[in-house]
Amino acid sequence: MESRSEQFKNDIFEISAEAGDARSGVLRIGDTELSTPNLLPVVNFYAGGTDASLYGGGIHRTIKEFMNGDEVVNGGDYSRYFDGVMTSVASLTDYGISRERYEDYISEPIRERDVFDFDGTLFLDSGGFKFLGDSRLDGSDFEVEVDQEAIVEIQRKLGGDVLVNLDRPIAPDDDYPTRVEKARLTAQNVDEFLNLTSRDDTRYLTLHGYNYSMLDTFLSEVEKVIGRDRVHREFDGVALGSLVPLKDNKEKLITAVSDCREVLADWGFEELPLHVLGISSSAIPLLAAVGADTFDSSSYIHSAINGKYDTSLYNSEPVDDVDFSKCDCQVCSDDVLVKRMEGDAEYQKDKLGAVAMHNLIIQKEEIQRMQSAIQSPGDGELISYIEQSLGREKSMQQHAHRVVNESLGGYF
Repeated sequence: MESRSEQFKNDIFEISAEAGDARSGVLRIGDTELSTPNLLPVVNFYAGGTDASLYGGGIHRTIKEFMNGDEVVNGGDYSRYFDGVMTSVASLTDYGISRERYEDYISEPIRERDVFDFDGTLFLDSGGFKFLGDSRLDGSDFEVEVDQEAIVEIQRKLGGDVLVNLDRPIAPDDDYPTRVEKARLTAQNVDEFLNLTSRDDTRYLTLHGYNYSMLDTFLSEVEKVIGRDRVHREFDGVALGSLVPLKDNKEKLITAVSDCREVLADWGFEELPLHVLGISSSAIPLLAAVGADTFDSSSYIHSAINGKYDTSLYNSEPVDDVDFSKCDCQVCSDDVLVKRMEGDAEYQKDKLGAVAMHNLIIQKEEIQRMQSAIQSPGDGELISYIEQSLGREKSMQQHAHRVVNESLGGYF
C-alpha cells in the first residue's frame, strides 16, 4: 500500500462544494473522516489523574460518559457529536500531577484505551494559548520542561491525528516589535516541530494575526527561519489563533478569517484546510461563510457551568427557567436526563453535564445545516440560511449583510 509520504500531501482534504468563499469537504486522516465545516468540541480526557480518575473530573466525566453512551447517562448513542474532538497538552499542566501519574497517563494512545469509546479525529493542540497573558506551560509538577520536544512526545503518545507546533499567540495590545518577536519565537518552534515529526504525520502550522498585514508578516517570519521550500511543502493545514480575546467582536473575527484566506491564497495555500482555534457559537456561520473549515471550542461546557441552556447559536436561557419540552434534541427527549436538568440529580455534574451535551448538540446541528446549505447548488441556499438565522438576530444583522455582500456575491 502506498505510504502517505508518497501521496500528494493535500489529499487529506477534499473540497466537494463551494458557495462564495464558504466550502464543504471531507478531511481524511488515517482511519478517521470528518465532514467540513465542522466543530470539534474540546474534551478534557485527563480531568483527574490516575488510571481510575481517567474517568473522573466532574462535568468532564459526564461528557466522556456521553461520548461512550454509558448507562449512567441512560445509554444513548451520542457518538455522531464527537466525530472529531480537540484536546490540549495544556490540560495536563492544570492538575498538579506527579511524574508517576503523568507517565501513566501518556502510556497509551487515547483511542486505544478501553475506558474511552472514541474513534473520531483527534486534534491535539500544543497548549500554546497558555502563553497569552502571564501564563505558561508549567510541567514542573511532573518534572518535564514543556518545550517543543516534550509537546511532540506527548502529542504522539496520546495518539493525536492532527499535530500543531508550539506557538506564541499575539495579544490585541501587542505592538509591532512584540508581534514580530512572537512570530520569530514561533518560527523557531516550527523548525524544531518539523525536525521532530515527519511527512507521515498530519501537521498544522499555527498562524497569528488580525488582518492581512499581520498574518503576512507572521508567515514571512516563519519563512525566514525554515525557508521557502519547507513552508510550501511540509504542512497539511493551517490553525489560526489569537482570536479568543476578540470572540465578542464579530467584525474583527470576520476580517481576521477572510484576510487569512486571502493571505493563504496569495502564498499558494488556498487548498489547505483552515482551522480556527477557540471560536464557536454565533461566530461559526459568519466565519464558515468567509472560508473557515473547522473550529474548536469548550463554550458548550462553560455555558453549562454558568447555568446557561442554549436555545440557539445566539440565545440562551437560565437552565432553571427552561421548558425542556420545547426542544426535541436527544438530551431533551430523554426523560431521565430532563429530570436531571430540572434538578433531580445527586451531583451538579449530572445536571450540568446534560446541559452541556444539549448545548453541544445545538452547535453541531447548526453546523450540519451550514454543510447542507453550502452543498446545495449555487449560493442561494447559503444566503437564505444566513438570512433565516443570523439575519433575524438584530445584533447579528450587520454581520450577516457583510458576509453576504463580501463573500457570497451580494443579495439576489
